[in-house]
Order: sequence, then C-alpha cells, then structure tokens
Amino acid sequence: MGQHYVVFDFETTGFSPQKNEIIQIGAVKYDDMHQEVGRFNQLIKPTRSYPPTKISKLTGIWPAALVEQPVLSEVLPDFLAFSRDSLMVAHNAPFDVSFLYQAIVDCEIENAPHFQVYDTLSEAKKLVQMPNYKLETFKDVLGIDLRSHDALNDCLITAKLYQYLQNLSRPPQPQAISTESLQMDLFGGADTAVTEEVRRKLSLPITKELVYYRRDKARNWQKFEVTGLAVTAAYSTGYSLTVTLYNNEKVTIHSDFLKEMQKANFINEISKEE
Repeated sequence: MGQHYVVFDFETTGFSPQKNEIIQIGAVKYDDMHQEVGRFNQLIKPTRSYPPTKISKLTGIWPAALVEQPVLSEVLPDFLAFSRDSLMVAHNAPFDVSFLYQAIVDCEIENAPHFQVYDTLSEAKKLVQMPNYKLETFKDVLGIDLRSHDALNDCLITAKLYQYLQNLSRPPQPQAISTESLQMDLFGGADTAVTEEVRRKLSLPITKELVYYRRDKARNWQKFEVTGLAVTAAYSTGYSLTVTLYNNEKVTIHSDFLKEMQKANFINEISKEE
C-alpha cells in the first residue's frame, strides 16, 4: 500500500524565485489507493509586477484575470494546510519547491510543515526511455488530452505520470537522514572541508559529498526536508554546503541555507549515476 500524496504545480511570472512570483497554485490530493480526494486551484495577484506577454501566452493567464485575486500571503496558508502530512509530487520539482520555500520565507510563515518531495522528472529519467522528458511529451504516452501550462491540468497529468511510475518494477532504495542535532553539532569553529568524518557523523552513504559551512551568529532555524534533489550553497565568506542526493535519499537542511541556495540558483535536478 502506498501513501497519500498531493500533486502540485505553480504558474509564475518568470523563472527566478527571488525576482518573480507565483500567479497560480494548482494541487490535487490523492489517497493511498490513488483515488482523488480533493483539489486546490487559485489564481494569485502578484505584488511586484504582472506576467509579461510571453508568460501570459504560455499559461493563458493575463493580467486582467489577476487584478481581483487574493495575494500570495492570503493563499499560501490554505495551500500548506491542504498539503500537510502528504508526499509532495511535482514534475521538475526543484523549480516548484524553490518557489514554495521562497514563498514561505517571503510570507513569514512560522512552523511551516516539512515536505517530502517526489520529482517525476528525475524518476522518469531513471525508469523510462523517452525522446525528452517534458510533461507535454508524456501526455501521449498516458493518453491524456489536457492543455499544458495550466497549474491544475499539469497536476492531473503529473498525477497520471506518478501513478505510471509507481507501477514500474523497482527495488526499494536506501534513505539517509541528517537530523537537526547532528547537523548543528557540526557548526563549530572548523573552516575546512570535511569528508569521511562528517559522512560518518551524519550516517550518510559514501555517495554523498558534504562541504562544511560555519554560521556567524545564532539563528532561529527552521528545518526543511528535501528528497531526491541535489542541493548546493556557496557563500561570500568562502564557505559552502553541498549535499548530493541520489535515489530518493533525503536530508534535512535549514531554512537559512535554503534561502542562500535559492539566491544562487543552486537547487538542481540530478539523475542517477550509471
């Protein structure tokens, strides 16, 4: 038996979580038998700038449709409540996750839930051979006739893809978790790269690469759980934090790191090494 999950998709005014904004949140919730149990679909009024013409042509969302919509801070808490305690599924998840975490920071959401994220793009690359892995390409394979680049439609397509991938034969994959206490114990005075010692302390497999970062002052840390992604952060101080995750392994990182990672566009998709 599987687990309940929420397939989600954002339409945005551009591709940078720091410069651009979410203008539509679409999400569909499924139970552990893959039966739909709820939908979330909301247009959002941007606070900085409306989508350019090329984005409107792509998404079908024009500025006039957004003028009377609620702003993100009014919508995000409802979306987080809708998604709580569910596996989060997205196609090219690093893009949507980066906007989600930036939204949590920008809206000053306290006690935000932890997320486990399943990326159908990276998983599909491991499990099926395709000419390309765009969501539109999978519509023919899955027998779906829906307009792409609408958040809710993309959720329905991604859900079918997720279910398709779940039906493919695959052995269970190991997971590795870095707890808050283990990670924070490392934040001392060291300023050199750490390898085997840190891997052992975090109980991370040898496939992990972790470069140490020292915090300068006490922070109010908030944990985020990232699954199946490559995450990297570089800082002006010369320190950096890099965690490379394979095969749906997961690690808990802190919001301060995540924010810097997003600024540097260092949240990337990664495929399994052959």
